Amino acid sequence: MSSGRHDDLTPDDRDLLARAAAGSPAPPEPRWGDYRAQLRTRLDARRSLGTRVRRWWARPAPIALSFGLATALLLFALQPVERRPDVPAVEDPLLATRLEMLEHYRVVERLDLLEDLDVIRQLDLVSLRGR
Repeated sequence: MSSGRHDDLTPDDRDLLARAAAGSPAPPEPRWGDYRAQLRTRLDARRSLGTRVRRWWARPAPIALSFGLATALLLFALQPVERRPDVPAVEDPLLATRLEMLEHYRVVERLDLLEDLDVIRQLDLVSLRGR
């Protein structure tokens, strides 16, 4: 063979290959039925649920990933929720004494709306008195 192309044989090389091929016995015919039976057995063993579960849990990465995910979900679910009022930081000492009222600001705001509603209901009476 030349170094340029592998299929480029000299006549001596072709003669040597022909003699070697003539002297070797013919390969046996494959037993396709046995092969298919073995292949089917292997595939059925791989497809069984127990084998898949054992194979999956035998690997360390999925175990570590599952444990980490379960830990993160547990920590997220058990983390206490701290409720803070929607007001800026209180620096004034007078406002600091009324911090409890500021914590319930939404309730106080609704009470103010009820006061305004009472005033609106009495507008007719107020305008009549002014005349």
